[in-house]
Amino acid sequence: MPMSTAQPIVAKVFKSGNSTAIRMPRSVKLKAKSYIVEEHAGSFRLIDPADEAKRLKALRALWGSAPDFPDHTT
Repeated sequence: MPMSTAQPIVAKVFKSGNSTAIRMPRSVKLKAKSYIVEEHAGSFRLIDPADEAKRLKALRALWGSAPDFPDHTT
């Protein structure tokens, strides 16, 4: 998901049965039916699984393409 310079939006939180849900404003266009939710330092990030798969595929394709680049995995 590309970083946006748009102004932040306000989403409403509500209970739906035993779950907590977030109601997004109509102006927010969500293309996926479900999202991966990552929590980091008290904030949440929504990730479209299809976009994440494309990103990981591109990163795998780059692996080893720059032999002089330091390898920090070992």
